[in-house]
Amino acid sequence: MQTIWQNMVRKLELPSELIGKEPKVAYYPLQKRIVIYNPYRLLIYEKERIVVELKSGKLILTGANLRLNVLLPDSLEVYGELKQFEVIGHV
Repeated sequence: MQTIWQNMVRKLELPSELIGKEPKVAYYPLQKRIVIYNPYRLLIYEKERIVVELKSGKLILTGANLRLNVLLPDSLEVYGELKQFEVIGHV
Protein backbone atom coordinates (compact mmCIF):
# COMPACT_ATOMS: atom_id res chain seq x y z
CA MET A 1 0.00 0.00 0.00
CA GLN A 2 1.43 3.35 -1.02
CA THR A 3 1.54 6.19 1.43
CA ILE A 4 0.10 9.61 0.78
CA TRP A 5 3.66 10.94 0.33
CA GLN A 6 4.50 8.31 -2.31
CA ASN A 7 1.27 9.09 -4.19
CA MET A 8 2.03 12.80 -4.15
CA VAL A 9 5.61 12.27 -5.39
CA ARG A 10 4.37 10.03 -8.21
CA LYS A 11 1.61 12.43 -9.29
CA LEU A 12 3.91 15.47 -9.22
CA GLU A 13 6.60 13.52 -11.12
CA LEU A 14 9.35 14.75 -8.82
CA PRO A 15 12.91 13.53 -9.58
CA SER A 16 14.04 10.60 -7.43
CA GLU A 17 17.41 12.21 -6.63
CA LEU A 18 15.57 14.99 -4.80
CA ILE A 19 12.97 12.92 -3.00
CA GLY A 20 14.45 9.47 -2.54
CA LYS A 21 18.00 10.59 -1.79
CA GLU A 22 19.25 8.92 -4.96
CA PRO A 23 22.79 9.94 -5.97
CA LYS A 24 23.41 12.38 -8.77
CA VAL A 25 26.78 13.44 -10.24
CA ALA A 26 27.27 16.68 -12.16
CA TYR A 27 30.55 17.22 -14.02
CA TYR A 28 31.68 20.67 -15.16
CA PRO A 29 34.86 20.11 -17.26
CA LEU A 30 35.65 23.77 -17.93
CA GLN A 31 35.57 24.56 -14.22
CA LYS A 32 37.35 21.28 -13.34
CA ARG A 33 34.58 20.64 -10.84
CA ILE A 34 32.44 17.64 -9.89
CA VAL A 35 29.41 17.89 -7.63
CA ILE A 36 28.04 14.72 -6.03
CA TYR A 37 24.55 15.04 -4.60
CA ASN A 38 23.30 12.71 -1.87
CA PRO A 39 26.59 10.97 -1.04
CA TYR A 40 26.53 8.46 1.80
CA ARG A 41 30.07 8.99 3.09
CA LEU A 42 33.61 9.79 2.04
CA LEU A 43 35.77 6.65 2.18
CA ILE A 44 39.14 7.75 0.72
CA TYR A 45 40.49 11.25 0.26
CA GLU A 46 43.86 11.58 -1.47
CA LYS A 47 45.26 14.00 -4.08
CA GLU A 48 45.12 11.31 -6.77
CA ARG A 49 42.01 9.38 -5.68
CA ILE A 50 38.71 10.04 -3.96
CA VAL A 51 36.23 7.27 -3.16
CA VAL A 52 32.68 8.15 -2.18
CA GLU A 53 30.15 5.62 -0.95
CA LEU A 54 26.70 6.11 -2.42
CA LYS A 55 23.38 4.58 -1.46
CA SER A 56 23.98 1.43 -3.50
CA GLY A 57 27.58 1.53 -4.69
CA LYS A 58 30.83 3.48 -4.81
CA LEU A 59 32.10 6.31 -6.98
CA ILE A 60 35.86 6.33 -7.59
CA LEU A 61 37.43 9.53 -8.90
CA THR A 62 41.04 9.43 -10.10
CA GLY A 63 43.12 12.36 -11.28
CA ALA A 64 45.66 14.93 -10.13
CA ASN A 65 45.41 17.63 -7.47
CA LEU A 66 41.94 16.53 -6.40
CA ARG A 67 40.61 18.53 -3.46
CA LEU A 68 37.34 19.02 -1.63
CA ASN A 69 35.85 22.47 -1.89
CA VAL A 70 32.50 21.90 -0.19
CA LEU A 71 31.48 19.03 2.07
CA LEU A 72 27.84 19.18 3.15
CA PRO A 73 25.45 16.44 4.32
CA ASP A 74 23.64 16.50 0.97
CA SER A 75 26.47 17.34 -1.44
CA LEU A 76 30.19 17.04 -2.04
CA GLU A 77 32.18 19.26 -4.39
CA VAL A 78 35.54 18.19 -5.80
CA TYR A 79 38.00 20.28 -7.83
CA GLY A 80 41.00 19.10 -9.81
CA GLU A 81 42.21 17.38 -12.96
CA LEU A 82 39.81 14.47 -13.35
CA LYS A 83 41.26 11.64 -15.46
CA GLN A 84 38.68 8.92 -14.80
CA PHE A 85 35.64 8.10 -12.75
CA GLU A 86 34.17 4.69 -12.14
CA VAL A 87 30.95 3.50 -10.56
CA ILE A 88 30.99 0.18 -8.71
CA GLY A 89 27.67 -1.36 -7.77
CA HIS A 90 24.23 -0.68 -9.17
CA VAL A 91 23.69 3.02 -8.78
